[in-house]
Amino acid sequence: MIVRGHRVYRGHRGGHSHLSAVLLTVFFLVLLALLTAFSMLPEYLVYHRDSVEMVVPMLEENGQPYTVESVAPPQPYAGAVLSSVQVTEPDYRDVDMANIRGINYLRCYYVAGSKMTETGLDNAVKDAQRNNLQGLILQMKDEKGTLNWVSEVAMASSNAANSQWDPSAYIAELKADGWFLAADVSCGVDTLLAEKNPQTALRDATGAVYEDGSGKWVDPWNRTVRTYIVELCQDLLRMGFDEIILSHVEHPNATVSYTRDVAADLSRTACVMNFSMAVRQALDASLTASGAHLDVRMSRDALFGGDNGQSLENFLKVFDRVVISTAYYGDDVKYFIDSGVDSTLRFVPQMTWAFGGASVALDPAAPVAEK
Repeated sequence: MIVRGHRVYRGHRGGHSHLSAVLLTVFFLVLLALLTAFSMLPEYLVYHRDSVEMVVPMLEENGQPYTVESVAPPQPYAGAVLSSVQVTEPDYRDVDMANIRGINYLRCYYVAGSKMTETGLDNAVKDAQRNNLQGLILQMKDEKGTLNWVSEVAMASSNAANSQWDPSAYIAELKADGWFLAADVSCGVDTLLAEKNPQTALRDATGAVYEDGSGKWVDPWNRTVRTYIVELCQDLLRMGFDEIILSHVEHPNATVSYTRDVAADLSRTACVMNFSMAVRQALDASLTASGAHLDVRMSRDALFGGDNGQSLENFLKVFDRVVISTAYYGDDVKYFIDSGVDSTLRFVPQMTWAFGGASVALDPAAPVAEK
């Protein structure tokens, strides 16, 4: 068509554009219907005690409304309830925690905490050499709770337990010269810890902190006590000690109350073994990494059935060696031989005299046999 000299083209619109508009409208209507149905779903949810059901009344065949019968809630038991908790004694027959791989004779000169000075250590080294010994057992923590080194353990600082003189440099020199070093650590008797942290202490019948001739006792069941001992031992292993000897791993010879209720239902043996196994397990990785060993000091009376919770049979399952202060080596060694263990390696008598061919701790203050 020509309009005023211009040719004008008019295209033809197909029917597909009308179809697209219709489909789009239908899509929005369906979407709106779905959203409306979804918003109404909570009205048709029926909650049962054990399940959830959706019920749409208009879809019921009989057209009757849906009803839910009420369910009575459970009622408390009306009868008398009799219950009790019984704590039985642990069985230690399958305990196997001692590690004697690579163990050698422990032949040392014992140095009490009162002699832990530079002059005292000089004299101890000379005494050891005169007796053909190249090893020292140093009392690094005594019954008072005093440490004979400057520990980085926080509780040692808060208890004012640290020494004024730090023997770390002296110990490093001894190690460089090939000396064997063992650290003696008091566990159950710790006067400073009991005074500074009375919540860790054993109590007597009056409720006071239990105390005897050794000092004030802390509770072996208490986690704070165990953690403190473990951290101190780890500190000593980092200093280079080859062996740790735990002292006063025992129960006092008295009726006491504990910081944990469960302890009252268990024997003294369970008290001592629970502490021993917990400390051994906590130190096991550190001992393995350093190649060190963990020992225990045992009362000689416990060999003859004393009631301090110690048992040679049990200790040999947890500790690598057992140290006993004695003047009767010939009488005491038979208990180790009867137990089927190497008495020359795992029995360390602490005596006033030394002999060859076995482990021994030479201590001028050890018990002397009566003549």
